[in-house]
Amino acid sequence: MPPAPHPDFSMTSREDRTPLHEIRRVEVAYLLWTPSLLGVAGLHRFYTGRWKTGLLWLFTGGLCGVGSLIDLFLIPAQVQSFKQLPLAHGNQPPPTLDQSILALARRRGVRGFTFNDAVLELGTSPKQIRPELEHLMQEDCLHVTNDAEGRIIYREP
Repeated sequence: MPPAPHPDFSMTSREDRTPLHEIRRVEVAYLLWTPSLLGVAGLHRFYTGRWKTGLLWLFTGGLCGVGSLIDLFLIPAQVQSFKQLPLAHGNQPPPTLDQSILALARRRGVRGFTFNDAVLELGTSPKQIRPELEHLMQEDCLHVTNDAEGRIIYREP
């Protein structure tokens, strides 16, 4: 009995994968600002990475409401500023799937890894890993070979 063909996942969009550190929305920041009206201020500052002033706002009622009122106009700039923070500022995004696959290849060295190894070790679905492997092979970041048992092995060039 011939093996079943692998489904083609090459049409999967890569553009919809935004790093988590960039996912900050002005609407959410305004929503977190609204408790300031009840005296619980500063939540929006935590959301935009301003921990020190977030604590100050929390303990002082948003500087007696004046700071919170000013923030009402500054929130869009705070969100934009957070998105542009350098990664060294403690705003380190998790590695992308491509980066995780390449790290796996580097850890495994010359013995490489199988498709199943990638699925199990990275904890990601096969539907997500397959197009990433294909992309990395096209970019010449991974090479494909077979081991002594005939399994497909991926490794760094």
